[in-house]
Amino acid sequence: MIPFINKNQSLSQPSIKEISKLIDNGVKPENIILLSHSFGGAIASEVLKYFTDRDIKLGGIIFTSTFSSFHKAIKHFPIPQTKILSILPSCLLKKMLKVLNLDFDIVSNIQKLQNNNISIVVINHERDTLIPYPAQLAKGLEDNQSLNMNLTKIVNLKSFEYDPHNGVLSGWELDENLADLILNKTMNR
Repeated sequence: MIPFINKNQSLSQPSIKEISKLIDNGVKPENIILLSHSFGGAIASEVLKYFTDRDIKLGGIIFTSTFSSFHKAIKHFPIPQTKILSILPSCLLKKMLKVLNLDFDIVSNIQKLQNNNISIVVINHERDTLIPYPAQLAKGLEDNQSLNMNLTKIVNLKSFEYDPHNGVLSGWELDENLADLILNKTMNR
């Protein structure tokens, strides 16, 4: 288990403080785009939710190589320590993660945010071995029929990468989608 990672330890607080400083210094919230990778996607979704709960609309978010929920990720992680957890029934694992305050559920956070017109880009690699496709955020969003996908763009990479989990950070797709998101924000002012 990963006892040092949980919501109570406010992993999102440093990001919240920095974004608050930017806003206090005159940066418009709609000009702030969050970029997250892997476990950072869970933190970024909590940060986005924090500001949205306070009626502060940020410009958007890009998730790369992110899982849909921590309980799904644990079921698919190729890490030996998680194998013992993966044999637990899903409902028991979810309850245990909730008690430990490790119940990160990014799809649920996105579902709560969908009425706020926040642009979301999800980039995953179908051959990612750390977060396999069944646990990826892209798959979780595709499976959730109640989501309005109008503001969400999903990019499933299939190219050959030596490291498909981290390779998304150096691919042209990230640059292209970040540029599109910025251009979209600029054109819709």
